Amino acid sequence: MRKIVLVLVGCLALVGCSGTWEAEIRLKVTKIDEDDAVPSYLPPRVRVWLDPVGELPESAYDRQNFTGTAVEPAEIDGDVKVGDEVTCLAKQRSIGILQTNSIQTELFQCRKA
Repeated sequence: MRKIVLVLVGCLALVGCSGTWEAEIRLKVTKIDEDDAVPSYLPPRVRVWLDPVGELPESAYDRQNFTGTAVEPAEIDGDVKVGDEVTCLAKQRSIGILQTNSIQTELFQCRKA
């Protein structure tokens, strides 16, 4: 019985280790591209590609996950072009060790710096 309890506690520790990190970060627009929509009747999808400027806080879960992040232009307050800098609220969620992509990164409330 004790072995079963120890195994269950170990499994819960591996799966349940999750948390959230949130901070405002500065990013640079590296590319703006337009993907042709698969069905021709849909408008093309525009993406703004961002890379971090400077160092991210030490508390960030996955510091490399911010390189090559893309958002839609509607998510940025103001018009941007390649070379512009924006500030965004970044949120990372750790969803457990056993997941294949255990850290999810999202950008919110972006605005031209």
